[in-house]
Amino acid sequence: MSLSPKERELVSLGASIASGCERCTEVHVRDAPKAGASREEIASAIKRALEVREAAQRVMRRHAVKVFGRRLFGPGPDDPEGVAEEVADGGEPPTRIGALVGIAASHAVNCPGVLEEHAEAALELGVTEREIQSVLRLSKFIKGKADSLCCKWI
Repeated sequence: MSLSPKERELVSLGASIASGCERCTEVHVRDAPKAGASREEIASAIKRALEVREAAQRVMRRHAVKVFGRRLFGPGPDDPEGVAEEVADGGEPPTRIGALVGIAASHAVNCPGVLEEHAEAALELGVTEREIQSVLRLSKFIKGKADSLCCKWI
């Protein structure tokens, strides 16, 4: 089984958001309905990508505290446990598209721990390794596009 056009658009949307590319996000929000995505599916993909982006930030905050020490942020909830597990289900029942978007977004923000959680969830939902590789290639392409848009100023 390969990714449907709708899945490709939603995955691209997730990678665009996680990459922080406004232009790519606009394109994929516009194109997702043309590929058959409902308003609810688009909203769910956006929510998942933002959750993954926020989880990656928490993971890096925890890592920075570990490497640099607590004096960076002071005492408090800066060292959350179970970040990847918390994001893997996002508080919603896992879905095929949610797992695929999570994979793309995790890759786009360079967060291997969260990526592993989404890949495991995807495999449990019957997503093939070939499909996961396809999502990763798509995310890599989106990251490259986002980078090229930003790097034109360098």
